[in-house]
Amino acid sequence: MNKLRTKEKMPPENTFIEGFWGDVTSTLDWCEENYVVSAFLAEFWNTISNWVFLIPPAFGAYLSFKNGLEHRYTLSFIALCVVGLGSVCFHATLLYEMQLLDELPMIYGTCILIFCSYQNSYKPRQYNRILILALMISCALITLMYVAFVNPLIFQWSYAILVLILIFGAYTSSKKHRHSQRLLVISLASYGIGFLLWNIDNNFCVSLRAIRNSSPPFFRPFLQFHALWHTLAGLGCYYYVLFRWHRCTAAAS
Repeated sequence: MNKLRTKEKMPPENTFIEGFWGDVTSTLDWCEENYVVSAFLAEFWNTISNWVFLIPPAFGAYLSFKNGLEHRYTLSFIALCVVGLGSVCFHATLLYEMQLLDELPMIYGTCILIFCSYQNSYKPRQYNRILILALMISCALITLMYVAFVNPLIFQWSYAILVLILIFGAYTSSKKHRHSQRLLVISLASYGIGFLLWNIDNNFCVSLRAIRNSSPPFFRPFLQFHALWHTLAGLGCYYYVLFRWHRCTAAAS
């Protein structure tokens, strides 16, 4: 298996020598030091930061179902919860199987959001079967290529293309319904800042670790940029579903 990980470094003094989940088998190992806070969570902060993908979307799914909204909104919120659960499993264990449980639901969840976006031009409960088929084929092809070649770049490029399709749909929709733009701005700004922090965490890990380890203990969690990416990306996705929800409700009124 071709590993793409950060360079090996001497572990901090308070690192648990033997983590509960054993050796890292994932193709990625993030900038947070492994098994520092807990022997049971490989990346503590990257794990618990997924609460944003779990609690608000679960509440949104409950409300959308309770109020009898179209199933696509409930499904969108549930998809975010599944992404959060997969991310918890991945960062808690750093096992390859759990990595797939994290990354593949991101592809599937984004396709669900794309469906939720482009379905707006159709009447409620009258679904675009061509769009559904195209998204299902895309999910199947991406899954097969990723599992066959075991290269994280396949996932990252596929995910980036799907996100761009999602943003384009949101932009064209917001031009027609300007009253929903504030929700979209919050969504894109949150996701964009999170994506910036994700890149800093990836490309400047050595410097970031040095700054983090020399900072006061209470300040160090705020320098866990991948965990901040989870928080901001979760908020961005949640507000995006709210944007689609509000836009569709306003259009029907």
